[in-house]
Amino acid sequence: MKVCTLMIEGLGYKVLQAENGKKATQIFRDKNDVICLVILDMKLPDENGSDTCKRLNEINSDVKVLHTSGLGRIQGGDSLECGCDGFLPKPFGIEELSNKLEDLLENT
Repeated sequence: MKVCTLMIEGLGYKVLQAENGKKATQIFRDKNDVICLVILDMKLPDENGSDTCKRLNEINSDVKVLHTSGLGRIQGGDSLECGCDGFLPKPFGIEELSNKLEDLLENT
């Protein structure tokens, strides 16, 4: 999370961090009017990223969600059916991250 945060901030974006899915949902509930994209790991300490993604979509169906995982796209089963907008496999570099963020945010 720390490395990804540094990369995103280096690209000029502001970052809000959550250590698990429940905290991410609470932050999004409180601040969804200023959040333009959520990056979710597929495997969170308290649940899988797909479940969190579904809850975020219930709060705001226009939310852009990017899943990431070092376990591959198959892990989590329905990862892309949860309503997310993309997948970025780990490890990734700043160029891959930048391209993915630009792609997702251009369609906002």
